[in-house]
Amino acid sequence: NAVNVPRDFEGCSILRKYFGQLHYLQSRIPMGEGAAQDTRVVVRVLHGKLPFRVRGPAWVQRAERAGRQKTEIFSGKAVTHEDIKYEQACILYNLGALHSMLGAMDKRVSEEGMKVSCTHFQCAAGAFTYLRDHFPHSYSVDMSHQILSLNINLMLGQAQECLLEKSMLDNRKSFLVARISAQVVDYYKEACRALENSDTASLLGKIQKDWKKLVQMKIYYFAAVAHLHMGKQAEEQQKFGERVVYFQSALDKLNEAIKLAKVRLVFCLGPLSLECRAPLVKALPVNPTDPAVTGPDIFAKLVPMAAHEASSLYSEEKAKLLREVMAKIEAKNEVL
Repeated sequence: NAVNVPRDFEGCSILRKYFGQLHYLQSRIPMGEGAAQDTRVVVRVLHGKLPFRVRGPAWVQRAERAGRQKTEIFSGKAVTHEDIKYEQACILYNLGALHSMLGAMDKRVSEEGMKVSCTHFQCAAGAFTYLRDHFPHSYSVDMSHQILSLNINLMLGQAQECLLEKSMLDNRKSFLVARISAQVVDYYKEACRALENSDTASLLGKIQKDWKKLVQMKIYYFAAVAHLHMGKQAEEQQKFGERVVYFQSALDKLNEAIKLAKVRLVFCLGPLSLECRAPLVKALPVNPTDPAVTGPDIFAKLVPMAAHEASSLYSEEKAKLLREVMAKIEAKNEVL
């Protein structure tokens, strides 16, 4: 089911539940590189390295084209690791990809649509952040530190965009709108820095230039929005010279955005009362052991908690005996 999730809330729920159950499973049965060889309790016969082939990071966007082909998105190579954590990493990537897709689906013309999109983008950032901070970056190109940092900033930038649109819809104060827009610019500047990194450029290949142009266009566009509203703020304070400077800067940045987009952007200079930086979004954390998400542990009876506790006590007693013996050895060495 996790390989063929529907593109909706239910799909996100399935991925989260599978991820959580994998987390429960790996705590009971050592599977993968570096797995413990000492399986005293119950699981010796179950111990083994299972080959996990890539679940296609960013698979959500390419499912219809590639079907269930398990290949790396940028290189097109099949990737296999004998490590259950790799399966978890792929599921996390797909969770982030699905949330990003759902966030982009809504037209964001209503307050509810803006809120839903904002939440999806923050959830996507959370999935990519958890993946970056808890899993090896050597699994595949898709999971390198640079690519994941790029994804995180792109998600946060889009989430902040939703809040910017909401603030404009609510006719918030010009200075507030300018601050929110300036933070959008900051997120996209971070993404642009990641795109300009030589390692990232080589990883992305041909699409790097297109992505960079799009991000730069957004930087200019939202900088224009910020300067427009800073100009309106100056106007409200009767700082007319400052107002002219901000309005001219907004127009210059808008023209730069148009050049990069190569399309005509319809930009409203009408009575839009949109607060300089206000980061109002964050990556929503992933919790693999949240029972409300993962449901009951389906492996609970496989290795009961009592067995884990007995194993822990055994290890503690063993360590205690070793400490006593080592102390005696050190004492005899001193005598010698």
